Amino acid sequence: MERQNINKKKRVFSLEPNKNPTAIFTKKYTSHLVPALKKLNMNKASSSQNVKHEVDMALALSAQEFAWSRFLLEKLSSSSKSPTTTTSSSSPNRHKEEGEDEEGEIEKRLKELQKLLPGGEEMNVEEMLSEIGNYIKCLEFQTIALKSIVQEST
Repeated sequence: MERQNINKKKRVFSLEPNKNPTAIFTKKYTSHLVPALKKLNMNKASSSQNVKHEVDMALALSAQEFAWSRFLLEKLSSSSKSPTTTTSSSSPNRHKEEGEDEEGEIEKRLKELQKLLPGGEEMNVEEMLSEIGNYIKCLEFQTIALKSIVQEST
């Protein structure tokens, strides 16, 4: 009976990992995250900020082929696990002010987008737009991996 339950568990990795980008990322991500979380678990004084740091570090280490990842690694390494807070002043329901043209609106939105992407403010618009797509995809993969870890532990 227990054997059947094991076989029914949701498979996290593809049998052919080179054909599934989600599986490749998930495998890299969990190989970085799980040992770090185990290490934190042994240290009973670990905080949620430390967990967030390790989750972000695993994301950056799993996607080193992207520029945003290198910027994120640099930021995480320089912060040395000190708490960081990010605030955003953008509001989704902004109304155009009188005299504000469409180009100005686009420029403002691009600047807001640059702030969201690690290292985005140091990239030109072309690089930033290319990187943001990869960043979003990796965040989606990260969500899938974290959900899988939570489901396996419950």
